[in-house]
Amino acid sequence: MMASTQNLKDVTRRVADRLLDHDWKMWFWGDSTGVEGLLDASEILGDPKYRHFVYGLLKGWIGRDIENRAWEYTAPGIALLRVYEALGDPALLRKALSHANYLAGFRQTTEGAYVRYHNAHFDRPPKIPSEKAEPDNDSENLRGLVDGGPCIFVDNMHFDGPFYVRLYRNTNESHHRDLALKNILSSIGVLFDEKADLFYHFWIEAEKRPNGIFWGRGQIWAILGIVQTLSGLPEDDTNRSKLLGVLQRLAKRLIETQDPSGHWHTVIDNPSTYLETSIAAGVTAAFYTALQHGFLDEQVIPTADKALEAALSKVLPDGLVDGVSYETYPSLRTEHYARMPRGARVPWGQGPLLTAIAAYLDFKRII
Repeated sequence: MMASTQNLKDVTRRVADRLLDHDWKMWFWGDSTGVEGLLDASEILGDPKYRHFVYGLLKGWIGRDIENRAWEYTAPGIALLRVYEALGDPALLRKALSHANYLAGFRQTTEGAYVRYHNAHFDRPPKIPSEKAEPDNDSENLRGLVDGGPCIFVDNMHFDGPFYVRLYRNTNESHHRDLALKNILSSIGVLFDEKADLFYHFWIEAEKRPNGIFWGRGQIWAILGIVQTLSGLPEDDTNRSKLLGVLQRLAKRLIETQDPSGHWHTVIDNPSTYLETSIAAGVTAAFYTALQHGFLDEQVIPTADKALEAALSKVLPDGLVDGVSYETYPSLRTEHYARMPRGARVPWGQGPLLTAIAAYLDFKRII
């Protein structure tokens, strides 16, 4: 049975407060989901403190005034615009426009995909506090760096398309909508497997091929990116049908690959790999948001309900969402993903659960 609204609010506060302690890098892969989750926490609780925290991060980013910093393309563009819409600070919109120009300046592959990560090293171990490393999953098992060169990552589907389409909604400038579609459609073109109906973690430009592994959390970056991009497109946009088609095919595969526990395996189609918590949180967030917009039908509700219950069961008393893997750098080996340590307190674990709770409560209010 699903927790009561009050219990969900209690969980929200614990999870959000735990996320406030994170050592934010401004910015890094997955930060976007964390700050979006904090904004969702303020809306769930009617407490502005989480929004104010995000506003402070964003103002600090603007004040830093350093262009082209490493990982700058992972910055939380959606959150930037959400805070602008809530508070009306024109500095946030100016930064959004500047960030949009920065992202548009990246080189494109012959397939049209924007190359954000130019020197991807495979099999890089995550940074793990020594007391957190699992005895059979420590970073010693993840050694052997390989320079993979420029790669296209599924994570960018969450960074780029949703940001550009929301900027289009704020400015009504059609070239922002065009950039949203260029980014997300080109990523789909190189990362979506037409037979498996799943997304690869990344695509290697030098070899013109994907890495061959359907990373579980990668499905979340893809589905959240598609849902958020679709939600900002005009009803008459001719690209909606393609995005809807991919969304519905991916949703069907996620339903088929869900474990009886409600979780998913960290390599989505490999039951020998462990069950990882952030996937359940992200699927819940994506499915309930898609339901609100009519992108998916009620057949996904049992999967979403089970996923949310599974994710909630992993919340510890101190608010940590347990069972979340550390930063997962690229690899060509299933073993790399299967041995990635868990137990991280990270934005991509805490944030998606907050967004999942918000999406669930919003959906329940309209049915």
